Amino acid sequence: MALVKWEPRSELEPVRSLRQEVDRLFEDFFRGWPKPWSGGWLAPAEGVFAPSIDLRETEKELILTAEVPGLQKEDVDVNIMEQSVTIRGERKQEKETKEQNYHYRETSFGSFQRVVPLPAPIAADKAKARLKDGVLTLTLPKAEPSKPRGVKVKVE
Repeated sequence: MALVKWEPRSELEPVRSLRQEVDRLFEDFFRGWPKPWSGGWLAPAEGVFAPSIDLRETEKELILTAEVPGLQKEDVDVNIMEQSVTIRGERKQEKETKEQNYHYRETSFGSFQRVVPLPAPIAADKAKARLKDGVLTLTLPKAEPSKPRGVKVKVE
């Protein structure tokens, strides 16, 4: 009878592939849900409206777009802080009638709030917002960098 060297790592390979499969399963399940670290949202509950947001930067400004289909300008509130933008609003549920039998009901509704951290200082007083075709676009001009001032100190 021949002696065979025992390799403990070889016995762990099935466990490792099972873990990889479970990780992939969770990643696929949660794909598309907002991340807690990307604007403060936890995974939304079923039927809760959570608008998608994009933030891009040009040489002179930051441009934030939020998908808010079905909302009017009266339904959206935008506040600019020193280092973030807060977008609040409410998408109201359509009135349901008893005669309708839905086969699918995927429309989401409810109040929302998104806080978006900004990567650069902006001139808040020059910011502009526009809501067109269900897309809110915020144009946030970057603030002029402050120039260091020299202060003459009298030597005694």
